[in-house]
Amino acid sequence: MAHGIRTALITLSAAVVALAAVPPASATSASGTDSRSVSSRVFAASSPYYRKLPADTPTASDSRTLVASLNQQAHDFYGTEDVANITVNTHQYSPAMYVAYNTDPVYNITGWNCQQKYNGWDTEFNRIMRGVHLPADMQPDPSSDGAVTVYNPDSNEVIDLWQARKVNGQWQACWGGRMTGADQSIGAFEYGYGASASGLSLWGGTIRAQELLDGHIDHAISLGIPRTKWNSISWPANRSDGGTKGTQLSIGQMLRLPADLDIDSMKMSPLATTIAKAAQEYGIIITDTSGAVSFSAENPIGLRTNPYATIFRGRWPSQEMAASIGRGEAAFPLDKLVALPMNYGAPDSSTAGEGSGAGDPSDQVTPPTTIDATDYASGVKQANPFLYWRLDDKKKTAADASGNGKTGTLKGVTKSVWGAIAGNRAISTKGKSSSVVYKSTLTQPSEAFSVQVWFRTTSKKGGKIFGFENKKTGTSKRYDRSLYLTSDGRLVFGTYYGSLAHVASPGRYNDGSWHMATATQGRDGTRLYVDGALVASNSATRAESGLGYWRLGGGNLKHWPAKPRSSYYSGRIDEFAVFNSVLSPATIAALYALAK
Repeated sequence: MAHGIRTALITLSAAVVALAAVPPASATSASGTDSRSVSSRVFAASSPYYRKLPADTPTASDSRTLVASLNQQAHDFYGTEDVANITVNTHQYSPAMYVAYNTDPVYNITGWNCQQKYNGWDTEFNRIMRGVHLPADMQPDPSSDGAVTVYNPDSNEVIDLWQARKVNGQWQACWGGRMTGADQSIGAFEYGYGASASGLSLWGGTIRAQELLDGHIDHAISLGIPRTKWNSISWPANRSDGGTKGTQLSIGQMLRLPADLDIDSMKMSPLATTIAKAAQEYGIIITDTSGAVSFSAENPIGLRTNPYATIFRGRWPSQEMAASIGRGEAAFPLDKLVALPMNYGAPDSSTAGEGSGAGDPSDQVTPPTTIDATDYASGVKQANPFLYWRLDDKKKTAADASGNGKTGTLKGVTKSVWGAIAGNRAISTKGKSSSVVYKSTLTQPSEAFSVQVWFRTTSKKGGKIFGFENKKTGTSKRYDRSLYLTSDGRLVFGTYYGSLAHVASPGRYNDGSWHMATATQGRDGTRLYVDGALVASNSATRAESGLGYWRLGGGNLKHWPAKPRSSYYSGRIDEFAVFNSVLSPATIAALYALAK
């Protein structure tokens, strides 16, 4: 589901129209950022919005291609062959920004079904949106987006709403999000929530009018573009509405102007200069798929006075961002931007196998054609795992035998039980949320992958053996690449990419014996192997992209087929390995043989 802030389409042919022709905000507010003074920095100091970019930031290997695509979009969407169209949304398709206090009225915001969703779609939304303080004079963006973002310093929370409306004195929204503990957040809502297609709060990257008046923006800024990459998400985003296959920028990906670019010598308009300096110092984050290449400044409907006629010098913002021969001003240097690598700045994103993004060929590792090891562990290592937990640990850390340093955390499990491999030890999970293993740092999974694990159980309740989720523990909002036992002992492996695709074993494996399960997915589809032999397959070639954590022992199985009585697995687990490649049937059979 994508809820993107669209773009007010102002063509360059409208350059002769004065900004005064733009309808002023329909109301003034005493609760906006020019009335209730508050810092623009409401998130954690470590937020990517507030981190100055070092001079030596890395450049994406395909930066030239990505920036060329961006420039072409600026020409294709309301520009001309010679002039790129870049605008700054203000009066439409830009969020109104408000500051709320605990003395403001309290509302139970409810969902209204503008997208004709299934019954019960708003149950959880309505629950988290109870008891929200909102200014009495709050009004959303008057366009069809109806966007609004509210910061409450008293409760330390941020509220974003999309298609907000007030009906019979009560606020409704088609979607949105509530972020508690804002000062500990990077500025992203829990997966699935928020008004931006990226899951990032509108408060973080929206330009405030006062910043443009001051000529200085001290945070990264959001940019919407018409074509964003399909099935690709870069941190700090956690979701995407990208729909273009090709060499496009991904939602969440960052851009910057080079540190050595002399912006003052370029003699641009005050607006273009201010935005360019922010792009150089803090960077630009792609947050939405939009109707044109557009930055977003706060909507004047939330301000006491509308300053944009002064800021834009009586012109359209697209004129201010373009070159003006008569004024001797250069255009905003869109062609000089550089793209940063996928997941730049994400925790652990500098390490091998993480940070390239789903679908990037650099994620794909060529597996060996043969395994000639004499023992199981050596065979797994020869297959080049991204992560390999032998689970014979005596302390709380699951050591990574792959040599890549991808350690995990053991929580509430029984250690040092006899394992699947002779002489080796394993763990046992207890079938509850307090007994799991999880990777300690965020991971961007490879598009092509294999996951292998040994398990032994007699449970009649089933449960998830492993999965990839957006939370280390507890109930995740995003959960994929799941292997679980049904209550009657059959194995199910599934992935989600627009719709759920799963395979299920005909046999049952809750028989008290050790079994090796291997799930693979790549260009030839999805395969499930048990004890070295193929037991099920389908044609699904993609899984959901995005950062998360590998987990063992249980997790969310809501909406998954043949859901077991328990989402948490009770039994032994051993020899968990993740590969950034599709293991061949011969390799899988060889590994199973080495364990016998």
